[in-house]
Amino acid sequence: MMLIDVVNVGWAPFAVLNLTEDVPGYIEAPAKALAYPWKHFIGGHLGKLGTRDDVTLHQQYVADIVANVKTAMSAVDPTPYFQKYGENAWAAVKGYLDAISDAAAAPVIKKYTGVLAAADVYTVNTTFWIMESLRLDLGCGSQIHP
Repeated sequence: MMLIDVVNVGWAPFAVLNLTEDVPGYIEAPAKALAYPWKHFIGGHLGKLGTRDDVTLHQQYVADIVANVKTAMSAVDPTPYFQKYGENAWAAVKGYLDAISDAAAAPVIKKYTGVLAAADVYTVNTTFWIMESLRLDLGCGSQIHP
């Protein structure tokens, strides 16, 4: 199976989920790939061939981020950020969203450091990208989005 820029065998995704523009499609792609009968995986980068287990590991990494983002969105209180920054609403929003990303990423970094290379490097910004998709594409945590 060849699936470029989705699963990087042995590595956490590169910055902001391998620079994907379609986060929901990116999250669904490994399941679609696993539906086919194949034994060898080509991810397109870093020179490593993979297996079905590598794709499954990637799926679990992303699923852990999604679950942690959903938890953090309901656990992190935005109030302190808006109190701190007063009329500077964008600073408050940034602080709040960064806090969600940090809270959601921390257990994933701990779990996957030593399992997926660069988990300690790219997980926070990948988590931010997934969080933004959950909020904006799927309406999670939003009182406005249908």
